[in-house]
Amino acid sequence: MKWIGYVILTSFLWGCASSPQTSQELELFFSPEQISLTAEQTRKINVFLDHNPYNQLTVYVGPANLDDKFKALLQSQKRIKAVNKLSQMKDIPMRLEFAPQQAADTLLIQSQ
Repeated sequence: MKWIGYVILTSFLWGCASSPQTSQELELFFSPEQISLTAEQTRKINVFLDHNPYNQLTVYVGPANLDDKFKALLQSQKRIKAVNKLSQMKDIPMRLEFAPQQAADTLLIQSQ
């Protein structure tokens, strides 16, 4: 009887240890003129950071949907700065990247 208990316990522990690590992601959408985060976006990012405090996080920011490419780049940089401020407040390092091929006015946070 003890032997069956050990087999079940070992199987359970093996299953927990060998479960694949899945990457999680959060995608946010902006209006073209928006440079700061809304309260809802801030809440979603904070929840994501709370659930992924020790994972490697990468933030991909798409260009703003503006006719002037330089202004679009500046808008994206301001969005990156807003997200970076939240991660610094929680002492969670993030790799921040501008992703020109990404859909316009989107921000994607991935945990590895």
